Amino acid sequence: MRLGLALIAMIKKELITRSRYMANALGTLITLYLVFMLMFLGVQGLAGGAIMGDGLESLVVGYITWFVLLISYQAVPYTILSEAQQGTLEQLYTAPLSFGALAAFKLIAEILVDMVLAVLLLLFIIATTGTSLHLDIPSLLPLLLLVIIGGSGLGFLLGGAALLIKRVQPYLQIVQFAIIILVASPVKGVWRWLPVTLPAHWMRQVMVRGQGLSQVPLPDWLAMIGAALISLTLGVVVFRLCELRARQLGIIGHF
Repeated sequence: MRLGLALIAMIKKELITRSRYMANALGTLITLYLVFMLMFLGVQGLAGGAIMGDGLESLVVGYITWFVLLISYQAVPYTILSEAQQGTLEQLYTAPLSFGALAAFKLIAEILVDMVLAVLLLLFIIATTGTSLHLDIPSLLPLLLLVIIGGSGLGFLLGGAALLIKRVQPYLQIVQFAIIILVASPVKGVWRWLPVTLPAHWMRQVMVRGQGLSQVPLPDWLAMIGAALISLTLGVVVFRLCELRARQLGIIGHF
């Protein structure tokens, strides 16, 4: 009961915050759209005026996957940085629920709200570029969930670093571009065992080539689920260790 109320409260807080800062959300959407259009025009120019084959569709799906991954890993570290700057981080540590649980609920709330932005961004891109994609929602949801779980593990790991180091924004920006490798890498060798890479590949297969979940082989399912769970577990363990160390040093609320 308490967990459900906390989750509802966090979602309500996120909705209120976004509604009061609607201009910021609109600016984010415009920025992401302009960045994609610059990529699209650049690739189109290199291709001599047209992107051949399913290159455009793969570019669109890869960009949206990257945005979802961005949402899932940024929530925890930026929540910690924001609360520390506002001087309210220690107050959250006095709540009946653990801060880890509150951070997880904040992550869920941000994902639910930001997925609306992701859908709007996808619709704008499709309308502008004339891309034709297969929006098979039942097939996409499990793959999106695996992307989110894998990204969340990275988010908890970076959140632990934020508790100890505090000023980690430059590293978060580096990771923002480094995760493009996870989305764009071929599913060969060690790459297939990394979080996000296989789910991103199968999202392209579903949205570009119209394949369904029944065509995903069992070894790929096991690799995707295993990588996502290992990423989340490792991230939470590192977060808890960093949290314990920050408590010992007495620097939870310091910025």
